Amino acid sequence: MILAFHAVLIISMLPSSNMKKIGVIGLGNPLRRDDGIGLVLLEKLAERKHELPENIQYIDGGTGGMNVLHLLARFDIVFIIDAARFNAAAGYGKLFTLQEIKNNRTSLPSSTHGSDILEIISLSKNLNEAPKHILFFGVQPKDTSVGTELSKELQQNVGKLVTKLVREVTNIYEEIL
Repeated sequence: MILAFHAVLIISMLPSSNMKKIGVIGLGNPLRRDDGIGLVLLEKLAERKHELPENIQYIDGGTGGMNVLHLLARFDIVFIIDAARFNAAAGYGKLFTLQEIKNNRTSLPSSTHGSDILEIISLSKNLNEAPKHILFFGVQPKDTSVGTELSKELQQNVGKLVTKLVREVTNIYEEIL
């Protein structure tokens, strides 16, 4: 089932009532080359939904902002996928927990959506609408200039990144179950 809400696309399978609800939110600007990686990976992950728990909603969060705020309340676990600068090789993907970011063990990866999404999460917590578990999957970009194609480095790693995401989502789901 596909539902559209104010520039937010939701691809959903109905979960059973006793299962943890998982939201995977892709962020990015597809007009800024590698900045669109969150949306590319979201689409590819949705294509492999048969390998994942059945209670996942795949959400195109665009470039973030207030449209994501109330979506967070729907879930027990949220994965946010975005381009992020964290001094790794272009195309490398890494999972960050919100706690790691807060404890300054890991600074929030620099992103065109980074501070905005942290503000949204903070507001969600203040409204008692935040999910218990929020994780960030950041991918090191090479080129965020104007353009619609991913850099060669990211294009070559899309398959590996999706496989890593499938593994991370499955592992976190099983740990929390």
